[in-house]
Order: sequence, then structure tokens, then C-alpha cells
Amino acid sequence: MSKKKFAIIVNPVAGRGQTVKKLPQLREIAEKSGHQFNFYYTEESYHAARITDKIHREYDAVVAFGGDGTANEVMNGLAGTTTPFGIIPEGTGNDFARSINIPRNLQKAVDLLINYNYRLMDLGTIDDRIFINGVGIGFDGFVNFRCKNVKYLKGSLAYLYAVFSSLALWESIPVHVEIDGQNIGDSKIYLIAVGNGWSVGGGLKLTPDASIHDGLFDICHVRDIPTWKILLNFAKLKNGTLAKVREVTMTRGKRVRVSSDMSLPIHFDGEVYDPSARKVNISIVPQSAFVIGGWPE
Repeated sequence: MSKKKFAIIVNPVAGRGQTVKKLPQLREIAEKSGHQFNFYYTEESYHAARITDKIHREYDAVVAFGGDGTANEVMNGLAGTTTPFGIIPEGTGNDFARSINIPRNLQKAVDLLINYNYRLMDLGTIDDRIFINGVGIGFDGFVNFRCKNVKYLKGSLAYLYAVFSSLALWESIPVHVEIDGQNIGDSKIYLIAVGNGWSVGGGLKLTPDASIHDGLFDICHVRDIPTWKILLNFAKLKNGTLAKVREVTMTRGKRVRVSSDMSLPIHFDGEVYDPSARKVNISIVPQSAFVIGGWPE
């Protein structure tokens, strides 16, 4: 196999500081690989996108070492290029890495990079920003905001704590929803999840059948639902059978528009969207980026 050259974009604060602690181990694995790995470090919000845009032509792939937020920024820097994207997951949720079968193991993740098996994937846009894994509106967005403020737990535990601590605080909100130009109606919603990938919140399955290759979003629409019913059916989020609940509708589409008279709690790839937003336009851009994943042979 020819020698490859990889740029590793490191977010030192990803995973609540755990990423930088794993850096010596990653460097050791990289040095033993026989391939060239150059490391770049982010210093502020959106720095990863600017670094990527500047250096991607020099490399066989640009790789995010961090979580979903770092991955999102790197892809924003790669969008519109033919340079493949890679990820070594070491963040809080690592949902995109789950969606493309990248293990949370440094050696195995590096082995997949070196194997260099890349494919075209779909990207999403939320107004003028790109996302790779998904958008959550309503409860999902509210939970994501609260998860950012959980100090003493990490990974999936932090998200689960944010979920259960939010149940007593969140109330369904009135929204207007359109999918592919079709009016879905005005109603109170608990949440709307727009999935390019299948995983959210550290492995929960709001859109269990989503594929990043099919040119469509999977959309989970949860209407107004009592808290006791959420708790009763929580296991269905883990095993991907949430659609069996009466208040849940699963559909597919290319364009989603959500508007409300109230501010909408929204996240994209685990990042907090404009807290004052009252409407969003979400679209898919099929087969628009190359990504190195753990694809079946």
C-alpha cells in the first residue's frame, strides 16, 4: 500500500478534555503506522473549518480527532472538494462515527483510515450551515443545550442525565411543518429529528433506518406526548422501535421547513443553533462529500 498523508485536526477541549489526554497514544500509533500524520490544533470556534480549507489540498484525507462538533467543522471546510474526510472519535456523543461504523478505539480507527475505503455521502444544510449527522428541534435541541452544561459526567451518561433532567422542564411547542413542500400541518410537537445518520445522543435511535448514502433524510416527528409515556417507551429509543408509539411518525424527505411563533431549541450535529430562531430550512445535498468509513467489504 502506498504511503498516505493525513492531516489530523485536534480539538483539545472535545470530550470535556479527554481528547488531549489521548493525544500521546494517538501519536504513538501514527508513528508506527508507516504513514505520515500531521497534527493541527484548534483554538476557537470554527477554527477547524478554516484550517481544513487552507490545507486540505496537501493531504490524502483530513481527519477530525474529537466529537461531532469537530467533525462538523472539518466537513464545513471540506465541502465542495474531493478530499476525503475521516474521523477518530473522541468526543461526547460520537454519533456520526457510529453512523459510519468507526469504533471508539484509537488503533482500530487509525487502521480504518489507512485502509482508505471511502465513499460518497450526503450532506445536509440548515440555512447556511452544513451538517453531517442530524438536526434536532424541540426536546432534542433543549436536551443538547442542557448537556453542554453537565460538568461531571462524560459521553452517553452526560446526555442521558440531560434527557431525564429535562423531562420535567420541557413542554411541547406549536409549530408549522412542511416536508418536500407538503404541508404537514400546525400542531404541538415534542420533537422533530432530521437524520442523515442513525445515531443521536450517544447511540439513541430516533431515526434508526437513516443512511448517509440514500439521498433522503429520515424524519422522526413526535407529537405532544405525556412524560410518563416517554419514560415507559424509553427502551424503544435504544432498540430502534420508537415508531411503534402512537404519537410518533417516521417519514423520509429531501427538504424540511419548520416555523413557530416561539423560539425553537435546535441543535445540528450536537452544536447549539441560533437560540432566537423561529424558523429553519433544512435540505439534503446528495452524494456531495467523500468519507472514510467502516464499510462492509
